[in-house]
Amino acid sequence: MPPGTGQACQVFRLRTTNLLSLVAAVLVVGCVDAPITPEHILPDGQLRSDLSSSQAAFAATPARPVGHAVQVAAVLAAQAAGPLVDAATFPAEAGSVHLHLRADSLLEPRPVTFVWTHGDSREEVPGVLAPTTTLALAASHPLNPDERGRWKVEVFTLAGDEPAQLLLTREFEVL
Repeated sequence: MPPGTGQACQVFRLRTTNLLSLVAAVLVVGCVDAPITPEHILPDGQLRSDLSSSQAAFAATPARPVGHAVQVAAVLAAQAAGPLVDAATFPAEAGSVHLHLRADSLLEPRPVTFVWTHGDSREEVPGVLAPTTTLALAASHPLNPDERGRWKVEVFTLAGDEPAQLLLTREFEVL
């Protein structure tokens, strides 16, 4: 203890030192820079030194829409409207087969391709899968008496940046 200082001076000096340390810590924490983002890092993992200090405090990059599951319910019927009877076989005399769809959790209409396949014959028809809470007529295909046999209808997303995805397949037979 230095000469001429008593116990009270030691306590004051200790409290003053602790107070100054606390103030310095608060100032250091209060001066923290913005978080480091991928733009701040070089390919070798080092921080860039050439970034200007005129960056905005907040920056937002557009987020890519996240895909979500959409449940599709389907009915193949000889009826285009009214009470529908889901069927797996159709007489050729029915004239047409109609695909009715309901898309749960779909946020907006989505372009699709309906593919009707019979043997080696394949017909692609553009269409739209719309958000609905009830079954709605989505596509129809005429039936000819000479086209008896196994058929398949598939619904694909429209190919764009990503390959087309199969959303639904239904098989049926024309008698």
